[in-house]
Amino acid sequence: MGFVGLYIGASGIRAAQTGLDTASNNIANANTPGYTRQRVELSPSHTFPSRSGPVGTGVTVDAISRLRDHFLDARYRAAIGRGAEDAVRAESLQSMENLSGEPDQGVSARVGQLWGVLEGWSNTPDSDAARTEVLGTMQLIAEGFRSTSDSWVRLGEDTEERLAIAVDTANALLADLTDLNARLTNVPDERIGPQLADQRDLIIDQIAELTGASARIQPNGSVRITAADGQTVLASFDDDNGRGFRTLRLDPDTGALQVSGELARELAGDDADYDEATEAFSGELRGLERTLAEDLPRWLGELDDVARLLTGALNRVNGEGFRRDGERGGNLLVFDELDPARTLRLADGVAEDRDSLAAAWRDDGFEPEGGWAPEPNDGTNARRFAELRSERLDADGDPAEGGRSIENRLSDVIVGLATEVNSARTRADAAVGIAAGAGLARAAEHGVSIDEEMVDLIRYQRALEASARVMTTVDQALDVLINRVGIVGR
Repeated sequence: MGFVGLYIGASGIRAAQTGLDTASNNIANANTPGYTRQRVELSPSHTFPSRSGPVGTGVTVDAISRLRDHFLDARYRAAIGRGAEDAVRAESLQSMENLSGEPDQGVSARVGQLWGVLEGWSNTPDSDAARTEVLGTMQLIAEGFRSTSDSWVRLGEDTEERLAIAVDTANALLADLTDLNARLTNVPDERIGPQLADQRDLIIDQIAELTGASARIQPNGSVRITAADGQTVLASFDDDNGRGFRTLRLDPDTGALQVSGELARELAGDDADYDEATEAFSGELRGLERTLAEDLPRWLGELDDVARLLTGALNRVNGEGFRRDGERGGNLLVFDELDPARTLRLADGVAEDRDSLAAAWRDDGFEPEGGWAPEPNDGTNARRFAELRSERLDADGDPAEGGRSIENRLSDVIVGLATEVNSARTRADAAVGIAAGAGLARAAEHGVSIDEEMVDLIRYQRALEASARVMTTVDQALDVLINRVGIVGR
């Protein structure tokens, strides 16, 4: 054994020390968001010929690599995009159901109360107390429609603000990633270190959660972000500017998510036209957009239809009956045509006029001219009010063979929304579960396991001790050869 043995021992010490440092760094960053576990890549050093054959010269540290699996990254990012979209929609629909107050404090409970009140009034049609109770219940129903509609509209306004913030966040992340692209493009890994790559991957994760866009690392080290329809959202360029990305925005007229028509040179200050609204995105942005474009308009429209049906039916029956003064009844409820549920209210003067309710009825086409007065206890028309509960009606509240009753129509809205909430929650739970599974699979590859690192610490510690022992042994052997061989008789 010659001086090569010292070199071999030293290379082993260097490799073990690098392994100890890397394991220590992994442990220190076990809870650092976005950190990727690192591993020392070792290979045997070159050999040299000897009389006995090729002899190794130790170990070489080739690199400290990041344990990153781009397939697992792509799978996880696709999953969190879908999960975020479904979770946002489920959250919004659940908020709509909560704000409706159903089933105990919402419109359906007040309408159910109205049928009981109308039954009581039909038995005592001349009772002022019964009439006051009917009008009071109608007032409560109108307030219930207004409250529910107004709450949903405010939820929409909050969602719009949340969507605008999310778009700004996505654009800021794209800008940050664009800057990183410029720093990572065509630069050797050993010059940039793993920190920038971890920062880049963390930003890509956030973009994927917001937009559902996918990412691909290009051969030159830059990142290309692509939407589901293949539109490039971010890319690098081989020109003086060296970078560019598409700007996301909300259409000022429709509120739809849009991207720039061509790669916008934001840093150069050039303007870009915008494409029409795209459905190429998923993620939180798409979930918020669908809430605004689909869910809220749909259920607000359903609520408006019920308000229109109930108003039309009550006004029709009251208009066909006769008041105590012999005149036909007028409208009890009114609303603004563009926003029925949110503007539903008692007609002017009705709340203070108990005689506005028409309890009597004649079917002979009689039109009073100031001389006819119904019997005080004539509750024929009041009974027709109570029968509206099961009468088949068209959308305007008129009798129709194939129509639906007010109760059934209201039930369609309440049960339909509840079913939609359950369906959305089920989809969200499934999507979030898939994302969690993909995240665990990725964490098993990318994340730091304290147990594994402790094993590495012990392994490299023993390797360092053994390499040091090698150098001690070689040193002692060389000492014998140099200082003691050939000395005889001293």
